[in-house]
Amino acid sequence: MYTSVGMVRSILLLILTLLAGCSSDLRPFEYGCIRMGTRARVVVYASDAARAEAAVAAAWARMAEVEAVLSDWQEDGPVARLRDAAPGTWVEVDPMLDEALGLAQAVATATGGAFDPACGRMTAAWREARRDGGFPADWAAWTTQHGPGASRLTRRPGAIRFDTPVPWLDFGGIGKGYAADQALATLRGHGLAAAMVEIGGELALGDPPPGGRGWRVTGAAAAGGGDSGMVLSRCGVATSGGGAQSLTSRGQIASHVMDPRTGRWLGRHDDITVVAPSAAEADALASAGCVLGREALQRRVRARTDVRVY
Repeated sequence: MYTSVGMVRSILLLILTLLAGCSSDLRPFEYGCIRMGTRARVVVYASDAARAEAAVAAAWARMAEVEAVLSDWQEDGPVARLRDAAPGTWVEVDPMLDEALGLAQAVATATGGAFDPACGRMTAAWREARRDGGFPADWAAWTTQHGPGASRLTRRPGAIRFDTPVPWLDFGGIGKGYAADQALATLRGHGLAAAMVEIGGELALGDPPPGGRGWRVTGAAAAGGGDSGMVLSRCGVATSGGGAQSLTSRGQIASHVMDPRTGRWLGRHDDITVVAPSAAEADALASAGCVLGREALQRRVRARTDVRVY
């Protein structure tokens, strides 16, 4: 539903200061890399550099695997190949793609279709318009005629089936969060649980730093905890907005965010920050929040004590 590269400007600043004195021999190590078309950052607490570097190398590799599976930019990748799937036929998919799609569909259901992982045709049109310097056309007629992409997709564990016309998948609204979760899980698998991963502003937070209560997150999320921000751990944080990803033509503004229920691009809209159990869920819910608005999204998730919207 959203562009898979550079979807959200990095407006979350993680301040890596302990909130209490450190009584552990673990030390912080920070690393940066380009992943999924944007800057990725990892901070881990480890006893020595060699252990940290080995774990982070595995985390970078896991991010690369996620990108290879979920990116719709790669013409020979699994997502692009699904565009040629025969309608009405079950197609086996990569376990990672299957898991990400299951997470995306859950958010689509929870938000009444304000998030839709099957709007790839429309996001491709937005990218073409940005490249050509034009303005993306509304897809209202397409949506009215064919229905939202998710309505033409059926999933069972390990396989998917499309109705005609075959929708195009786009994991841009959940992919960076999912990759951050996968990287954090990789670090934990190497015994480094006190860690955080950031990809383009989407955060996956592990255990608190030694001696601290959590990771201090400021910036767009400061609304949740005042000017000092929020202190969080073992959760995901994501912000979605249109500021840096928008097109202007003849006085019209088109954010990179569209309403998949109507096929229309949004103009100006608020940035939405979500705290959720995982970065993937926070990523997708924040994207849906741009469509619904903060109050409507809060109503949708009011039964969820583990989700906060700002």
